[in-house]
Amino acid sequence: MDKILLVGGAGFLGYNLLDFVQKQAGNAPEIVVLSQEIPESSIQFPDVIFVAGDYADANLLQHLFEKHSFTHVFHFASSIIPALSTQNIQADVETNLLPTIGLMEVMKAFGCTQIVYLSSGGAVYGNEEPSHKKENQACQPISSYGIIKLAVEHYIRLYAHLYQIDYLILRLSNPFGLHHRSETQGVINIAVRKALKGETFVVWGDGSQAKDYLFAEDIAQALMQLMASDVKNQTINIGSGQTLSLVQIIDLVKQRMPHFQVEFVEAMPTDVQQVSLDISKLKSMIPFTLSPLAEAFEKTFAYEQARLSSLRE
Repeated sequence: MDKILLVGGAGFLGYNLLDFVQKQAGNAPEIVVLSQEIPESSIQFPDVIFVAGDYADANLLQHLFEKHSFTHVFHFASSIIPALSTQNIQADVETNLLPTIGLMEVMKAFGCTQIVYLSSGGAVYGNEEPSHKKENQACQPISSYGIIKLAVEHYIRLYAHLYQIDYLILRLSNPFGLHHRSETQGVINIAVRKALKGETFVVWGDGSQAKDYLFAEDIAQALMQLMASDVKNQTINIGSGQTLSLVQIIDLVKQRMPHFQVEFVEAMPTDVQQVSLDISKLKSMIPFTLSPLAEAFEKTFAYEQARLSSLRE
């Protein structure tokens, strides 16, 4: 049976993956989550082992690999907010790039030969034309976050070449949905949350910037389908293939909360303005189906409402 070390698994996308796996009947993999903090909500995943710690800690990693004999590593961890990454480039390198290389060194030492890495479908490509991005398009990142993501991709391919560590690099669009907790990342969730709290939502620029958004549950489903299909050594876009502008997102929220307040401020120079992901490669590999936007938005709105109610109790 597969045994997975899920690094950063107590975060937004990690919880969506755990939720998806838990709902599958039958031969589910064993999962050990390594995360800097373990939320109380981890009790909703009774079959998962949660370990508090930093994946930069080589001794902790060695202990975990000795104890569990992992077949796969799913690398979901990222400690830097994209928009702020360029303010502390050295920290970005020290907390994201170097620990990932250390992680692959431990994988090599223990003969773990499968890694899945969540990269970024917006940040690694940058603003170069065309805005509808294919995987073979030249990458020109305009933030430290994007540069580090791309560097990690290259090092993963290097380890594949030198040490036969098979990989899946998944370039994700902008996720939204259930289990979201961040106050700084995830514009759709944050916009809904601000509206429900009666707070003002701040937009960098005029709101015309348009990006690819994807329901987080769809990411989990795509990843597990790729695993089941034994897809290896591929870099794959996972997105909706289309764009939503910030103005359209604001309109979606205002349909539910007409008094939603928005403030427009000067644009960030590191913010990619227009990007959608070409997902034809993904669709050629698995029967990928998107959740309809209206349905996904309603589920997200209901989740944020319920979360806010529980915090007020």
